[in-house]
Amino acid sequence: MRHVTSKKVKAITLATVASLTLAATAAMAAPKADLNQDGQITLLEFLADAESNFSQADTNLDGQLDKAEHKAMRAMRNEARKNRAFDKLDADNDGAVTKAEMDAASEAREAKRKERREKMKAKIIERLDTDGDGEISDAEKQAAKEQRQARRAEAKANGETRQGKRGKRMKVDTNEDGLISLAEYTAGAEKLFMKMDANGDGVLTKGEGRKKGKRKGKRGG
Repeated sequence: MRHVTSKKVKAITLATVASLTLAATAAMAAPKADLNQDGQITLLEFLADAESNFSQADTNLDGQLDKAEHKAMRAMRNEARKNRAFDKLDADNDGAVTKAEMDAASEAREAKRKERREKMKAKIIERLDTDGDGEISDAEKQAAKEQRQARRAEAKANGETRQGKRGKRMKVDTNEDGLISLAEYTAGAEKLFMKMDANGDGVLTKGEGRKKGKRKGKRGG
């Protein structure tokens, strides 16, 4: 059977492998943060994992992360994500990814995409079909368009534009001294947890806090 070795895949096709996986949750909410393996991540577990990440990144043991250490930590996380992507494709755990495994992963992703598209379509129809006839009329489309325009105008008036949100991004180095202390890092982790905890129940479950980004670029046509 045709296959490629682990090293070759990781060295040559990691970009392809990464593109075949779903977007990962934020780095500090990796599965290893679930210390008791109950399928949920509490704030205490989240902060414990953040502190562990900080300790690993603080190579000179001065209690602070400088720019080089922070950069190295990001690189380490990226490598870990790539390795998880590889392991996910390597279904039989033999250290190699065969064409059959790649095809199986591709089929599984396509099935999930189809399921999501169908659910999304059903939700859109349910939301826009105000008269409940099972179809979306021109009048209903126009009403939905006007509602979107009104929401955009309100968001713009409140400074909630994309540019405005960029300016409000969470800063870990709160005192802007070029260094990140453990207190700053864990404070940032706590804010991130609160942001990801969409239902406010104090725990993160699978899929909670995933980023729903839009693809860049124009569609071909």
